[in-house]
Amino acid sequence: MKANPEILTRCDLSVAQIIGMFGGGGAQRLAYNLALGIAEQGVRSYALALRSGGTYSELYNPQVTLVTLGAKSKNLLSYIRAFFELRKLFRKERIDIAHIHGVPSLPFVILATRFMKHRPKVVFTWQDSESVLDKPGWKQKLIIWALHRCDSISGSSRLVAKKLKDRTGISQVSVFHGGVPIIQETIRKENSSPPMIIWLGRIVPPKDPQILIQAAANLRDEGYQFSVSIIGKPIDSTVWYMKETEALIEKLQLQDRVHLLGYLPDEELQTIMCQADISVQTSHTEGLSIALMEHMMSGLAIVATDVGDTSIAVEDGVSGIIVPPKDEKRLTDALRHLMINPTRRSELAVAARQRAVESFSINAMVQRALNQYRKIR
Repeated sequence: MKANPEILTRCDLSVAQIIGMFGGGGAQRLAYNLALGIAEQGVRSYALALRSGGTYSELYNPQVTLVTLGAKSKNLLSYIRAFFELRKLFRKERIDIAHIHGVPSLPFVILATRFMKHRPKVVFTWQDSESVLDKPGWKQKLIIWALHRCDSISGSSRLVAKKLKDRTGISQVSVFHGGVPIIQETIRKENSSPPMIIWLGRIVPPKDPQILIQAAANLRDEGYQFSVSIIGKPIDSTVWYMKETEALIEKLQLQDRVHLLGYLPDEELQTIMCQADISVQTSHTEGLSIALMEHMMSGLAIVATDVGDTSIAVEDGVSGIIVPPKDEKRLTDALRHLMINPTRRSELAVAARQRAVESFSINAMVQRALNQYRKIR
């Protein structure tokens, strides 16, 4: 017998958020925050990391059970152990909903839930906007096979959802936007000088921090005083791009203005966000960036590229400035406008925070997730 949709938050419901590991990445933070938020609704909540706990493995929250299965790349035996551990956990804890956030984890979890007497309903959110089933081959066929065995599928933006529909033939694909913690509002002085600009993300070509560096050189040459903090690190395959970015800063002689801070733990990141004035997103592709939501919640003036569902979160001219991707001139113009207009900067920052609190808090994300779960219970 189906559960009453109105009592989905009973403590006898078990929901697991599943990803490769929990750490600094946007999807990883989203999954862990969702596990925390669901626990606060009275639901038994689990955070399952197939590989390792990542940077969140040292966190302790009595409301969430964090489980690390220990699968290791190129180690078949570790995956076999993780497979049976996952099935054992599903049976023992009687997991009702398994919400998967990482593409590599999807086939593994689908296989692990096959032929179980108490099979959890499988929810999948495609978080990565950079690659959506665009590489033909056996891996793509395996992922499509797994997608067809999910009970609910969503994409991180309307474009991602459309691609999933077109490339799988699955007609019911929704959109799932994330959420971030509500933090204490930082009161910034309008006449603070020089303004600090921050950029947060993986150091990879689609995120394009280099266009911000070019814009910084333009503004420096115009005589403006400011600083830029670029926060994040490359993935293994883009270490070359990090070196190229470092070389660009040296070539443009911006070492005194532009600082590459690498990965920062949450406490240090919060400190930087409180000190900053302007947040910049320069991506060529996004779903709806978790970093963008965090910066809106922090009360920063936003400059962001018009990609994915960014324009749903940031209304151009109201809660931020939207610019086309790869447009160095428009980016430079937007930053100049905010640097010389502190009152306008403050107005956009206040509106951005209000928008984030209303629609992109953890509680708002949890309600979206519970609504999605209700449809398949």
